[in-house]
Amino acid sequence: MKYEFRMFLYAVLVGGAIIGVVFSFPSLTTGGGTLSAGVSQAEFEAAFGQELAYCQAQPDAVDCRCFANISGLILADAEPRVPGARYADKEELARGQAARSC
Repeated sequence: MKYEFRMFLYAVLVGGAIIGVVFSFPSLTTGGGTLSAGVSQAEFEAAFGQELAYCQAQPDAVDCRCFANISGLILADAEPRVPGARYADKEELARGQAARSC
């Protein structure tokens, strides 16, 4: 009985720690169009313009301003939002996130 209580307490603590760590990471697309630290307005506008042109060239029925905003936010960041993470293809990630969100 005492051993079972310890295991239950251990499971609750570990589960809580995992949930705390997951929620401490910022999302890839911080809604509202806020720029990350270290990203200038000019860098974002360049990425936004590139992604807007890409979206308008696609035959999909997607809101291109929304697409360009989300994709531009991800592409303008020099560093990944999760410390130590490496994206296999940042452009594919950005466009995939934007297509699903818009």
